[in-house]
Amino acid sequence: MRIAFCSDLHVDISKNNWGLVPHLAEVLKMVDPDVFVLAGDVSPELGDIEYTLDIFSRVPCLKLFIPGNQDIWVLSEEMQEQGHDSYEKYYFFLPDVCRRNGFVPLWVEPTRVGPVGFAGSIGWYEALPGFADQGELEEMGEAARLRDSAWNDMRWACWCDIAALGREGIGPLRRTNEEVAREFNSRLDQDIEELERDPSISEVVVVTHFPPFQPLGLWLAGRDGAVIFPGSRETGAILLSHPKVVLSISGHLHERGDVMVSGIRAVRCPVGYLGEDHRKPQSIVEEKLAVIQLWSEADLSRGFELA
Repeated sequence: MRIAFCSDLHVDISKNNWGLVPHLAEVLKMVDPDVFVLAGDVSPELGDIEYTLDIFSRVPCLKLFIPGNQDIWVLSEEMQEQGHDSYEKYYFFLPDVCRRNGFVPLWVEPTRVGPVGFAGSIGWYEALPGFADQGELEEMGEAARLRDSAWNDMRWACWCDIAALGREGIGPLRRTNEEVAREFNSRLDQDIEELERDPSISEVVVVTHFPPFQPLGLWLAGRDGAVIFPGSRETGAILLSHPKVVLSISGHLHERGDVMVSGIRAVRCPVGYLGEDHRKPQSIVEEKLAVIQLWSEADLSRGFELA
């Protein structure tokens, strides 16, 4: 089984990001994978996501989507005050966009291809300790970007506590990052368990936006030497607790990654912020799109090929 994947298209960031999508779709047609996985962070705007998935809808294979943190942002404080939140995008608007454009919304619809099951979740993260001061962050590159992302999540990722919405005089109360991560991890655990109970499924592939394993993540320096992992450690523990899970695909960090964690291959291939990248689109696509060959169970000792 050939699985093509990428993440973090960020089509709202630059003309280069926006213009790369048709080229990615054309290369995918030539690659001819069995499955294409898009692991989140297309844009905060639903119209941008609709455009992007529509372009990929012409690729003749099973297409799977998982939202990233920016995909669920609600970029209007007025809308948030009226009760519109990230749950609304996550469970209603985004699944509808996927289905209209030939994508499986994997976080609500686990699926299978022959003996391989697919499950997914945005993932989310736990509380982040205090970051280093601004002067230190300017030297940290990716760490500074993730700091800014976390701050934007505090403003625009609005996971409302539904029980508090009806209280007069009280605006929407947000659930903590720990509560959100726990909720999504629990659902992911259930989805994987359901796939594993099927005796005809021999392997499970899990897609999350946030990295599930520390070796795949970026260790950030916080105040007083605190270590910050931009994901939930519990997500990785869940994957490791299921013996049929053989492959993890994630995004969020804008650096390519490929590691083995206790028998699970964990990979990432983001587009990231292209900015003023003057290379030809073909050259960029070759770097930003990965293809994995998932071998049959008899060949699992050889694992995967990452092209």
